[in-house]
Amino acid sequence: MESRYRVGIVGCGIPPRGYIARRHAKAWNSLDSTRVVAVADINPEAVKVFGEEFSIKTQYTNYHEMLAREKLDILTITTWAQTHAEITIAAAEQGVKGILCEKPMCVSPGEADAMIDACSRNDVKLAIGHQGRFYPSNIAARKLIAGGVIGKPALIHRYVTGGLLNNGTHAIDGMRYILSDPETEWVMGQVERKTDRYERGFPVEDCLMGLIYFKNGVRGIIENDTPISDEEKKMRVEAESFDFIYGTDGMLHTTRGGGRESLYLLNNETTGWREVGLQPSEANQYSELIDWIEGRGGHRNDARQARYTIEIMMAIYESVRTKGLVRMPLVAKENTLRLLIDEGALPVEKPGKYDIRLPKELWPTQ
Repeated sequence: MESRYRVGIVGCGIPPRGYIARRHAKAWNSLDSTRVVAVADINPEAVKVFGEEFSIKTQYTNYHEMLAREKLDILTITTWAQTHAEITIAAAEQGVKGILCEKPMCVSPGEADAMIDACSRNDVKLAIGHQGRFYPSNIAARKLIAGGVIGKPALIHRYVTGGLLNNGTHAIDGMRYILSDPETEWVMGQVERKTDRYERGFPVEDCLMGLIYFKNGVRGIIENDTPISDEEKKMRVEAESFDFIYGTDGMLHTTRGGGRESLYLLNNETTGWREVGLQPSEANQYSELIDWIEGRGGHRNDARQARYTIEIMMAIYESVRTKGLVRMPLVAKENTLRLLIDEGALPVEKPGKYDIRLPKELWPTQ
């Protein structure tokens, strides 16, 4: 049976990079209703290699040409974050039915608003690649919290590395998801950027800490690249990521790593930590986008949820700019880290621009 939906991908990359685009291509091609029929990348070699790997003969080095010629139904965007808004808006105006854009959604609240507005005006379904919302551990944690298993949730703590816009977007979105997506009351934060550090071409901080107060009374703490002990480093190497959720009557603890994820519960009915059995998710971000397009419910990765995450991240930076608590909604529409840098509030003390996506041997001596 011929696939009903024609899928295009913007942003291929050359191995060992480009694994995200390849993951998307495999997922779309695994569904009966979709097939990747065209790809685009500004690097001719990248698009050639990708096309050969997935037997895609229709290749472009200009995504505008692909959108104009191919009559795509769905577009996946796996380029760098600073290009997400322009590509999304262009695709919405070319008549695609759905867009799956990689995280982070974009680099500023203003861009997020423009993306949502363009898709709303053109009746395009826009989902952002926060795949953590489909992890069995997060789904189970959300259900347990909603069911009162740990009492009233009070605090959630997450630690990430690699820049707030990079992995921090997953951490904050994950916080909101397992708490049933509460709105935000206020944010406070602190940032250090003493090196000229970038991630995929966009400036990131050296380390950061943010305190988020949600309207349901839960506090969220996010740490990004803050110093940790050797013992904790070992734990994080083994687990890759983990977090704790504290409630009035118990705690939850999640770990992910090595292709395995786990969820543990501690309350007055358990004898120590008890591992919770996890069930595979019945959907993924691809099948749920098809259902959304066809009018069968919404999408848990609706861009409106991702917009909250962008706002929270920018509010952490804005707290540093204003030297105080930032109440929501956030007024600033720009990337507030870039504003901090441009205003001279975060002077570089160790010169030497470097990008953490490059091999470490190319980093400057610290």
